[in-house]
Amino acid sequence: MRYMKKSIQIFKPNFNNLVKSVHPHKFRFILVLLAGALFLPLQKTRSEEIFLKCIGKYEINRGPLIKPDWETSYLTINLDGLISTIDDKGIKKEGRTLIRRNSYTITQRDNRNAIKNIYKINSTHGTYTVESPQRNRTLIGTCQKGRG
Repeated sequence: MRYMKKSIQIFKPNFNNLVKSVHPHKFRFILVLLAGALFLPLQKTRSEEIFLKCIGKYEINRGPLIKPDWETSYLTINLDGLISTIDDKGIKKEGRTLIRRNSYTITQRDNRNAIKNIYKINSTHGTYTVESPQRNRTLIGTCQKGRG
């Protein structure tokens, strides 16, 4: 029975001195950490890449070559299967990379998420094709390793 006489204290916030009851030095420390994190440069992780120089001609609807347009494209393929870049006539394009055994597929999409171009590179034979479903055109050519 002697243990029952203890009174239990309940925490009551001091509304008159709320600033003093909440420790402002803790907020300063958190603010300094957040400011430091904002000013750190965001580094883009670099992974292993392959640089290719590809030359090809357009073929329309898999028929005979009509009006052979020589195209030179410089491809940078990311081996982690992320985003690869295509330098086509000085215009840089990006696409998602899919790697299967000895072939690479880069899918380029437009703002509405529709497929614009599909680049297929066969590294065993050194060939590549560019299929443009919107324009109904196909480019067929060969690739060589470049320096980057």
